Amino acid sequence: MRRVILTISIFLIPLFLLSCSSTREELLSKDYTKMSDDELLKYYYQVEDEIAKCENRSSGASVGIGGGRGWGSGGGFGGVGVGVSKDVGGCNADDLRTRRIDLRLALKKRGLNP
Repeated sequence: MRRVILTISIFLIPLFLLSCSSTREELLSKDYTKMSDDELLKYYYQVEDEIAKCENRSSGASVGIGGGRGWGSGGGFGGVGVGVSKDVGGCNADDLRTRRIDLRLALKKRGLNP
């Protein structure tokens, strides 16, 4: 059962990361200078949402503590384990933040306030 879960995870995690990457690339490929006011505002909020998703994915840290006791042929034994992990999903929103700054300037130039 563990092998099945591990195998599925190995294939699904890269697909998830690719889908996130494609959303970001799609957003960055749009030419906001040719958008109407409504389209520009909608695009601004899409970029904001994608930045928030990226930041939420990047903050996944966890700590685990466990203990156990067992009996073997040599007598009793016990153990305690502590683990700390940090999600290193590799989400970097710098390019989206730069685009957001450009969008704010474009919105200000048009007299719009997000």
